[in-house]
Amino acid sequence: MKFNFKQFDLKSLTAGQIVIAAGLAMLAICFVGALSLVIYFFMMSRELPSTEELKNYKYKMPTMIYDRNGKQIAELGEERRYPVAMDQIPENLQNAVVAVEDARFYEHGGVDMMGIMRAFVTNIRAGRVVEGGSTLTQQLVKILYLTPEKKLKRKVKEQILAYKIDKALSKKEILLMYLNQVYFGRGSYGVQAAAQNYFGKDVADLTLAECAMIAGIPKAPGIYAPHLGLDKSIKRRNHVLYRMAEVGYITEAQYKEAAREMPVIVDKVPPKNLLAGYFVDYVKKYLTTVENIEDIDNSGMAIYTTLDLDMQLKAEEAVKENLLELSEQTGYYGPIAKFLPENGDIAKQLNMDKTYLAELGFERALVTRVTQSTANITTLSEESQIRLEDSRWASPADGKRGRLNSFADILHDNDIIYVKKKHDRYVLTQDPPLEGAILSISPADGGIYAMVGGFDYRRSMFNRAYQAKRQAGSLLKPIVYSAALENGMDMMSQVLDAPIEKQLNEEGEVWKPRNSSGEYFGNTTLKDALTHSRNLVTIKLAEQVGIGKIIDLARKFGLEGEMPRELAVSIGSGSVTLQEMVYGFSVFPNMGVRHKPYCVTKIVYPDGKKVEEFEPSESIPVIKESTAQIITDTLINVVDHGTGRRALAIPRVVGGKTGTTNDSKDTWFVGFMSDLVTGSWVGFDDFKALPRGASGSNAALPQWLRYTGRIYTPFGKKMFPVAKDVSYFRVDAETKQITDGYSDEFTFEPYDRPMSITE
Repeated sequence: MKFNFKQFDLKSLTAGQIVIAAGLAMLAICFVGALSLVIYFFMMSRELPSTEELKNYKYKMPTMIYDRNGKQIAELGEERRYPVAMDQIPENLQNAVVAVEDARFYEHGGVDMMGIMRAFVTNIRAGRVVEGGSTLTQQLVKILYLTPEKKLKRKVKEQILAYKIDKALSKKEILLMYLNQVYFGRGSYGVQAAAQNYFGKDVADLTLAECAMIAGIPKAPGIYAPHLGLDKSIKRRNHVLYRMAEVGYITEAQYKEAAREMPVIVDKVPPKNLLAGYFVDYVKKYLTTVENIEDIDNSGMAIYTTLDLDMQLKAEEAVKENLLELSEQTGYYGPIAKFLPENGDIAKQLNMDKTYLAELGFERALVTRVTQSTANITTLSEESQIRLEDSRWASPADGKRGRLNSFADILHDNDIIYVKKKHDRYVLTQDPPLEGAILSISPADGGIYAMVGGFDYRRSMFNRAYQAKRQAGSLLKPIVYSAALENGMDMMSQVLDAPIEKQLNEEGEVWKPRNSSGEYFGNTTLKDALTHSRNLVTIKLAEQVGIGKIIDLARKFGLEGEMPRELAVSIGSGSVTLQEMVYGFSVFPNMGVRHKPYCVTKIVYPDGKKVEEFEPSESIPVIKESTAQIITDTLINVVDHGTGRRALAIPRVVGGKTGTTNDSKDTWFVGFMSDLVTGSWVGFDDFKALPRGASGSNAALPQWLRYTGRIYTPFGKKMFPVAKDVSYFRVDAETKQITDGYSDEFTFEPYDRPMSITE
């Protein structure tokens, strides 16, 4: 049956029929509208987090890093937040937040329709927005998941999610999340951080007035944070107290007493600890690449490490002091800037922009007049003068080295320079152009005690303790001599110390190595050759043993860099890192074995229930125990009678080896006691030569000595371990042979063989 519109006559319908038809149309429209709303809310709901996700929400929390003694090294993370349990938060603070932000919090279901209507009426009367209708739960939703943009879609999501949270969590759980999550200004996320940053105390110790002041901040941290404007903050606090009294949380007497209290705000936020920057980066890289832990900074973990913070700070001091001293040997690299009026007033241009130098007493100064023997200067605090007699070191770095004879050779009017006070008068100084590194470990398990990767982490984050690949120089020689012992030789074996020539290629290029002294010493024992770092004996020894065997052994020692199969490798032409050499040297006091670098001992996860323990690596066999003991004995001799004599200043039995590469581009010293191995390196990042005469013994070893001299007390008290197959025999001083004669000229030397009863 077809409906004929022509037959339909609206005029023929009765009034009742029209009403019924209109009602049906309205019902249809309402149904469609309601269905559309249901579908819209359903689609919005699908875009929101699940209830389970809400229950398991994880705060962004700073990760804390501690040393082996539980001292805090670093606080990482974007947000300074220290979540606390509800029983640690004063009831006054809980009530203050509820009273001022959402008085009906315990009554509504996440969305307060009465509050919305009240705010609507208030805003209409005022002719502007003076009151919001959002509940605490809605504010929490906005903080956790949504943006603050004022769009209908965002508001709908906010209300749906607030309703879901209210059904999934208890009121106390919602309030706790809010108190631990919301921003309170001054870098404070959550009430514990706010209590510490404003009042210098834990949240549990806050007074009623302090609770009210903190509760008043979230409405507008840029206005009500007390360090920004105390008067406005007090006014807001008193409003919070009034609301608490009005709601019934406190009495009128309590309100009046708290409103009279004058707050005491800490001057500065306690700084985030960020000590041992190079080591912290090293730990983070290890956890990221080896343990596959993501977002370390904001995970809230407590990471316990092998570092000894006291030793670390001494190592950092040693590097700075050594490089500042060596800086004067490199010459003066010139003013840091020129005063230009277009760059701002003089105060602006003299403001110290490098904190790491300001901490060392450096100041910027403007040169106002230069004579041969003096230079007048202006600092931010005073007008003064520097004298030539204090600056004889400062001849131009790019010229021939010598004593400075006139300030006019290096300074001009309007130069901006670095100065510092020494004995109550200013002296010329400079940011050291050199770099240095120290790595100090336990040979027993590979644990890192101290790691310094440069003059200052804020100047350069490149970690020269393990990232810089440099030529090892003579530092590699103990490995060559270990290879000789492993292949049947002994330290009394002799090699002729005499000139050699080696053809390098078909073009006839000739290699003519020489000893650093330029002298030759004839037949030389391996002991004397290693003690005095003789290049020619080492090269000939490498030729006898085989360069392939030496490189293979170097790999076992842990050296991973490029090592061409050529004799020059034996005197350190290959690329190594300080870390590789330090762990390589740990083989000697550790009876022939080494461990991999060990930096993290334990991780405690935020809930405090999950704890992950980390153990040192299994020991890695490298050489025989007997070889380790004999080389250790010889390296002690290097300190007693050879290139490492400066280390005798340490009142312990110390072994070690210096290293210096061609043109002094790299200087090294690795020294060890029975339970400590420390390596030191000094050089330029761009591989420039150090000043003439610089060597491992006078550049890197003093840095080692500054550090070790300050930390040695608990170390080196145990004797070096001994191998069961090593015996000491009387050796004739002239023939270098074992003797049973009664000559006055003899020494006792170690050999890899047990002593028989007849011997």
